[in-house]
Amino acid sequence: MLDGPRLLVDGEPATLPESSLRILVFLAFRRRPAPRRVVASLLWPDSDEARAGGNMRSALWRLRAVGVPIDDRAGTGLHVRPGLAVDLDAVTGWAGRVAAGPGEPSDLRVPAGVDAALDLLPAWYDDWVIFERERVRACVLHALEQVSERLSECGRHAEAVDAAIAAVCAEPLRESAQRALILAHLAEGNQIEAHRSYRAYRTLLETELGVAPSPQLRALAPVAVSH
Repeated sequence: MLDGPRLLVDGEPATLPESSLRILVFLAFRRRPAPRRVVASLLWPDSDEARAGGNMRSALWRLRAVGVPIDDRAGTGLHVRPGLAVDLDAVTGWAGRVAAGPGEPSDLRVPAGVDAALDLLPAWYDDWVIFERERVRACVLHALEQVSERLSECGRHAEAVDAAIAAVCAEPLRESAQRALILAHLAEGNQIEAHRSYRAYRTLLETELGVAPSPQLRALAPVAVSH
C-alpha cells in the first residue's frame, strides 16, 4: 500500500491487472467481510450489475491464481484471510497505540513509511479511497503531534522537533501541528526557533486564508507574539 499498491509473493513482485489490485486494496482497507454486490458497485460504479459481477469474477480469479488468501463463502462475503501482510498496518497500528497511550517506549519511535502513509495512493481518486486516505492521514498526524509532545517530556528534543516537522510538512495550515512544533522548540529552550516557527505560520495563514493564529497559539509563544 505504501509507495504502491504492489503485491509481493514470497518476496517477488506479482503482476496483476488494476482490477485485481483494486479489490485487494479495498479488502485490505476494510478488513471485514463485504458482500459481493457492495464491492462490485463501489469498484465498477459505471457498469451494470452483470458486467460488474463479471469483472469481479475475473479479478478474483487472478488474485487466487497468485495465491492471495481471499474467502468468498456464501453468507460471509469477500474478505482476506490471515496470511496477507499489509505494510500500512505497521503505521496505522503505531498510530492507534499512540492514540490509546501511553503505550510502549518503542512507540515513541516514528516508524518507516509515515511519509508515504500521509500521501496514500495519490493517483487513486475513487470516493472510497479518498475517505480511507483522509482517515489514515488524520490518524497519523494526530500520532505525530502526540509523539512529539511525549518525546519532549522525555527530554528527547531533537526527535520531538523532527516528529512535529513531519506533521507540519504534511499539513502546513494545521494549527495543532504548528503548536506541536512551537512546543517542541520551547521545551528545548529555543525561543528564537519557536519565534521563527510562529512567524512563518502567521504569515502563511495571512497569505492563504486571510486570518490570524488563534489566541491559544499566540499564548504559547510570548516571544513570538511580542514581535
